[in-house]
Amino acid sequence: MAQKNLCLKKLSVRDAWGLIEVIESAGEITLHFGNHTAQSGWYPAQPTELAFGYYRALLVGLVLHPDPRRLNLYGLGGGVLARYLLEYTDISVHAHDLRPTLAPIAQQYFGLDLDHPRLQLQFGDICASDELEAIPAADILWVDIFDEQGMVPIPTRSLAQLASQLGDHGILCINIWRNELGDVTDLTRALERFFSPDPLTLHVPDRYNTVLCYRVEPWAQDDLLQSHGRIKRFSPPVQETLREALGWLQPLPQRRPR
Repeated sequence: MAQKNLCLKKLSVRDAWGLIEVIESAGEITLHFGNHTAQSGWYPAQPTELAFGYYRALLVGLVLHPDPRRLNLYGLGGGVLARYLLEYTDISVHAHDLRPTLAPIAQQYFGLDLDHPRLQLQFGDICASDELEAIPAADILWVDIFDEQGMVPIPTRSLAQLASQLGDHGILCINIWRNELGDVTDLTRALERFFSPDPLTLHVPDRYNTVLCYRVEPWAQDDLLQSHGRIKRFSPPVQETLREALGWLQPLPQRRPR
């Protein structure tokens, strides 16, 4: 009889927002907010591998921008994405999260170097738009805001602050659960106030995750061609991930003739 994978609870703590748990199973360490849904995950023995498909989909934003140097990450979680960017790219990362307790957890269990010179951490509520005013400008925004109940609604005034952080070529990449149709509809309608209404879409295989990539100018087929040409600028682990995730891009919508 095959032996089932054993789960080891490495940490269980409570902060002002609830339970935080770290679980190890089959070589993977995952972060949980009091339920079975993994908020972050990585394989310490395979640090170049991004455990979650939507992590890989978010990476596509790096080649959609002509020269990404600064990235603002909303939703630190276990710090997996921040660690990956710091170790395998030259990009500077400003990470924002609601829960300060996550910083030492990210360091101890997920390999994030809190003292890295290209990392800035800030803690606050993304729903409080005035707290976002001091966050520096960036070339790319990654938005991955979930709690134990699912997608966290982001007020339009906060989305306006996020949009203001981006330059002319800036790109916002956001992870959503496409099965939460009402929340997705509200979010995309709000984003249309600040960006082109037709984002690039990446459906993560065998998951409900979708990553939407927005910018002010409409996307064109030439943008996709250029993105493939930029892959070689990155380190080999990133190149491999990008080649996989670019295959998840959905066709551009056909524009109606005027």
